[in-house]
Amino acid sequence: MVDISSPDGFSGNGFSGDTIFALATPQGRSAVQIIRISGPGSARILRKMTGAVPDPRQAHFTALRFDGDNSTVIDQALVLFFKTPASATGEDTAELHLHGSPVLGQMVMEWLETQPRMRLADRGEFTRRAFLNGKVNLDQAEGIADIIDADTIAQHQQAMRQLDGALSAKSESWRGAIIALSGQLEALIDFADEDLPQDVADHVASGIAAVLAEMEAELASSRQGLIQRDGVQVAIVGRPNAGKSTLLNHLIGDDRAIVSPEAGTTRDLVQVALDIDGVAVHLTDTAGIRFGADQGVGAVEEEGVKRALRAASDAHLVLMLIDGNDDDPADVFAQLRAELPADMADGPDLQPIITKADAITPGRVLPEWPLISVQTGLGMVELDQLIRRKLAELTPHDEAPVLTRQRHVSAVRDARDALDRAGAISLQDAPELLAEEFRLAAHALGRITGRVDVEDVLDHIFSSFCIGK
Repeated sequence: MVDISSPDGFSGNGFSGDTIFALATPQGRSAVQIIRISGPGSARILRKMTGAVPDPRQAHFTALRFDGDNSTVIDQALVLFFKTPASATGEDTAELHLHGSPVLGQMVMEWLETQPRMRLADRGEFTRRAFLNGKVNLDQAEGIADIIDADTIAQHQQAMRQLDGALSAKSESWRGAIIALSGQLEALIDFADEDLPQDVADHVASGIAAVLAEMEAELASSRQGLIQRDGVQVAIVGRPNAGKSTLLNHLIGDDRAIVSPEAGTTRDLVQVALDIDGVAVHLTDTAGIRFGADQGVGAVEEEGVKRALRAASDAHLVLMLIDGNDDDPADVFAQLRAELPADMADGPDLQPIITKADAITPGRVLPEWPLISVQTGLGMVELDQLIRRKLAELTPHDEAPVLTRQRHVSAVRDARDALDRAGAISLQDAPELLAEEFRLAAHALGRITGRVDVEDVLDHIFSSFCIGK
């Protein structure tokens, strides 16, 4: 057993904050539930509940009691103790592996809350403490959150790559190169009255160019990294009764959306999450878009149309369904497209699809777009293949990009912009200005891993975690 010499059970590790606890497994009835405890009072709680503190990193099967040997046994459980700094959070940490009764978990949590300097953890506080104690970088902490939230194998692999430090290694290599260049400039500034050798200026310029080239390559693939993490947004749009809900039901293999001959049946967004070839897809069925003589609908359907256009604007891929019996399908497509904002940055891929092929008048000349009939199955295999190709184009092909969050992209863009400005400054005339741009670039990259003061982003990042993490 561990020797805890301080009378109150504190381990003397220098942390003076509260000891936190939380349920680390999903709520509900299960075989096992785990309660995590982190902070200087962890050993004290184990001693109070079990009479002793197990050796670090060794599971110990024991009876659990409240307040000493004379109280009633509440469970036979496994307990573990991790002594600072060799723990996930860098603090003394304990785990209670209880039987999965919700009542039992509630009893233990309520008792822990009555103990001195113990409180329920905030969202993400375990991982936040791990970051503050140097156990993980900021981007690795985000990788932990992405592992938990992953819906597909590809998302899990991308999150694991971030947890393993792929982004940290890349950004720190850039930062190290910039700091090295800054170090040379500091020496040059001290001898500013002397002419600088040309090879020094060439070395600085080539160093800037090399880092910039790597940054630009990562920024070019960042959109795929963001899409991989968040999933591909696919919107199904079209005029009323164009077959949108019928197609949605086909793609998900379920009657999720109401299908009716009555135009305007769908008045709100119907959203479904899918895994297609390992790609997380968020599929949205929308209200029919009316224009021309069809306008003048009620307030509810009008709001549905606004939401449909917003969903299309936010999508990566828009399936624009056009009834094969419309007088001029190409004109309908043009009008649907005109309803979308004209200045959309990184706008969606618009794919027109002609529906109701089984009811088209024989001999009609139609645009060379996919022609489908969900009722008869005509063209459905080809449409499925088309959608898969589109998804493959939007997501990473080989190695996953290292920039997977907008925060990462913004930091690299700031660093790139500073280096761009640095490249335009004369080393001979203004080395001090050049050094300042290098400092700004290094500071921007430091925000990725947390190598700078990042209190302004901590709350935002860790609030996305669950309570027990």
